[in-house]
Parts: sequence; structure tokens; C-alpha cells
Amino acid sequence: MKENLISVIVNCYNGEKYLLKTLQSIKEQKYKKLEVIFIDNCSTDDSAKIFKNINDKRFKYYKTKKKVKLYKARNLALNKCKGDFITFLDTDDWWDKNFLSSRKSFFNSSEDYGFSYSNCFHHYENTNKTKIFSKNFFSSGFVTKNLLNDYIVKMGTIIIKKKIVKLYKFNENFNIIGDYDYILRISEKFKAKAFNDCLVTIRIHQNNFSHSNRKLFYNEFKRWIKSKNFSKINYKENKDKLFSKLEYLRLIYLLLENKTFGLILDIIRYPSLLYKLKLLLIYFTPLHLIKVKSKYF
Repeated sequence: MKENLISVIVNCYNGEKYLLKTLQSIKEQKYKKLEVIFIDNCSTDDSAKIFKNINDKRFKYYKTKKKVKLYKARNLALNKCKGDFITFLDTDDWWDKNFLSSRKSFFNSSEDYGFSYSNCFHHYENTNKTKIFSKNFFSSGFVTKNLLNDYIVKMGTIIIKKKIVKLYKFNENFNIIGDYDYILRISEKFKAKAFNDCLVTIRIHQNNFSHSNRKLFYNEFKRWIKSKNFSKINYKENKDKLFSKLEYLRLIYLLLENKTFGLILDIIRYPSLLYKLKLLLIYFTPLHLIKVKSKYF
């Protein structure tokens, strides 16, 4: 049976702190037929040196002429890929050595799956603890409705057929939610094959871009919602949930950047009791003690 070439995209901007672990996890894959498309987005640290020291012909280095937004860099990487399937790994995350080989049933499936995804681990940098990301069962098929209700996709777990990346590109107007937007768009047209094992570890730390740019996070999601057609059944059924997410993002960024007494009333009106209590806890906790994790992306 034909062995497929897998293109692994690694977008990097000043990723030296965790980069070696990321690259070694790719190099040590049991599945050997791969290429790494490394996009150095004008890093000013030792990222390039770390990458070049890997000394593997499958690892290909490209540097942007100037620093660009993440999703432009993702699209630049897609144009370099020669693989039958495309996957992504950020510079602070890593794979188990069996990650790619575990997807052979997807690579060789006769069903018309467009992409695959899986559960994963979250590694919390501040406590040095690792936990399973989701206790939910990950479903195969057309999953748009499920993802709008509870978005459980992490890009490090995604593998996409090349035919899809020829048709769909990342929206370069986004800085944070471009992955979310991309996966939801392709999920409307193509089936997903789900895997429930945890062979990917996502590192959660305070330097995650979404953590330090809460207002931008909120504004991008607000713009994304305004662009949606809520007459479509999946969006119509999840309209309240999506607007609840939007309000949650607004409250979080205001709690961290512009806390006022009047914000308590908005928190009390929030529909979810669990998140209402969480928001109140954040309100009454001194700012320097707050460790806020992103629920939705």
C-alpha cells in the first residue's frame, strides 16, 4: 500500500524557548515519510540556529522577507507543501512518536474524509501538570454542529487532505481566531475522522498570544459572528451559544483590563451559572493572582 507524504508546517516567531522539543518530537516520529515546512517569521532569537542544528534533509527552512501575521505565514507555508496530507505543530507544543502512524486508517480510508482531529493533553506551564484536554467523545462525520456547540479542535491534532488546502486558505485578516474560522469552514463541506487518543501535548502558558491579547480576541470573534449566516441550520441552532461565548470573551477582557463596579451586573446576567461563578471569582481576585485559561479556542 502506498505510503503518503505528510507535510508538517511549523510557523515560528522567536520560538527558541520550546522549539527543540517540538522539532525533536517530529524527527522521532515512527512514520518517516514526512517533510517539515519551517517558516521563520523574521525571528530575532536563536530559532533559526536551533532548527538548522537538527540536520535532517526532510526539514526545510524558509524565512519571510518581513514579519507577517500568523495566518499569512500559514498560507505561505501551505504553498510550499508537497505532501498528500498537511498538518501543523506550533513551536510550544509536541507530539508523541506515534502521532502520525496512528492516523494510517485516515490516510488509507476509502470514505471521503477531508480531515482528521483528536483529543490531546494540556500541559500547564505554571504548575508543570499535564491533563487530558477533553472528557468528551470525539465524533466522526460532519461535525460543524458539534464544534459550534463545543469547539474541541486543537491545530496540533489536525491533519488535512491536500485537496482541501488547495481550495481553502486561512483568513489573513485574523490574528487569533483564524484556525477556528478555517476548521469550521472546511467542516461544513467535508467529513472529519476523529481519534480519541491523546498523542499531542498543547502547552498552556501566559505568553500564549490569545492570553495576552484578550481585547483583540473579543473583537475578532465579534467580527466573525457578524459575518455568519444564522439562517443556516447549524448556526441557527447554536446562535445563543455563540453569542454567549462572545459575551464571555468581552467580560474576560474587561475584567483583566478595565474592571469597574458596573461589570458585576453584567456578570450576574451571564446565562451559565458555572461561568458566572468563575467570572465573579476573577472579579474579586487581585489581578496578579489571576491565571485565566481560554475555554473556547
